[in-house]
Amino acid sequence: MPRIICTGYEITGSLRKYLEVGHGVDFDKVLSTFLEEDCYPDEDDSDVDEKDLAMQREAAVIMTYRDYFRDIRLSAPAEVRKALEIPYTFDKCAEHGLRVYMFIPTGAYTREYYKSGALRSPPEEDLKVIQTFIDAANSLLPDTATREKAEFKLEEMRFEVHSPRALHAPPCSSAERKELSPPRHLRAFLNTTH
Repeated sequence: MPRIICTGYEITGSLRKYLEVGHGVDFDKVLSTFLEEDCYPDEDDSDVDEKDLAMQREAAVIMTYRDYFRDIRLSAPAEVRKALEIPYTFDKCAEHGLRVYMFIPTGAYTREYYKSGALRSPPEEDLKVIQTFIDAANSLLPDTATREKAEFKLEEMRFEVHSPRALHAPPCSSAERKELSPPRHLRAFLNTTH
């Protein structure tokens, strides 16, 4: 099988807005829970770098986005649920640790296709996949006024290309695995390689 790369959209900021404004998730409260846990340091924690600790807290809060989104997805009608990929994660090195990002995979291509420069902008198929995700997720917002403030918008997402090893798939229940298997971004690729 040829080496592949995965394409998709980084949605971290958009997902936070969607959850916070659209579904009432209080991330300040989530953060305060992590801060309370930090109030009880171990004896070995006396030399902890505050910037490192802040990065760890930020990553921990971001990792909760997937859990909140999963709960919303589970309560959705079956036809909507099928269009909602549970976000993957990837991380990038920053000055004081790793930053965590949420990512919706939308395609898979050969490394040669990538090297040709064909993925400088999103392929049409990727745009269709992310638009289906956006439409399905936005349909779960409670009303028009909320939708205008909280909806996913393509222009607020960033198209990216990653190695499959750089992406961390969400843990899935057996029911979710059935709905999401094979992973949506690999389906078209698998169909062309048989």
